[in-house]
Amino acid sequence: MIIDVFTIFREEAETNGIVFYYSGIISQNVIKTMGESLKQKLQQQDEKGTKSRKVFSTFIEMIQNAMHYSPVAPDSDDAKEGSIIVGRKEDKYFIICANLIERQYEPRIRDKLDPLLKMTAEEIRQAYRAQLKNDQHSADTVSKGAGLGFLTLARDSAEPIEYAFRDVIGHEDELSCFYLKATI
Repeated sequence: MIIDVFTIFREEAETNGIVFYYSGIISQNVIKTMGESLKQKLQQQDEKGTKSRKVFSTFIEMIQNAMHYSPVAPDSDDAKEGSIIVGRKEDKYFIICANLIERQYEPRIRDKLDPLLKMTAEEIRQAYRAQLKNDQHSADTVSKGAGLGFLTLARDSAEPIEYAFRDVIGHEDELSCFYLKATI
């Protein structure tokens, strides 16, 4: 039975253009290993230059964000968990990351992302440059970059970034699963 489930998963992944998938514990060593694996996969697909750099940069930004801002996973020993997927559809790549967040941070994340969804590419570039010069975010104890990562994702994305929050069964009052998607 488990083989059948895995067969379905593998076939669905292939059908939907999935080139990389990980779900589990996140650490710097895991991120390094995943990054090397993704680089090899991009080379196998003959991706070079700007697109490859943007895919890799987006992947790293998303998974590090998950590692830094996720609370300790429910029912674990100080481990942080997350999932990330990289896929290709036609000539574009999509990267989707999912990780737990404390529910109290949902409004804060919405406040960072919703304005980006309404900005033009030029407005995003201007906001990115302004945020690079902003030294006021150092007092922010929650977000070390004060949204610079989201601006980076929006700047590099070929389409508007997408996000969603989903309940975590058994932890609905305190945790959400945060999904973030960028298209390169």
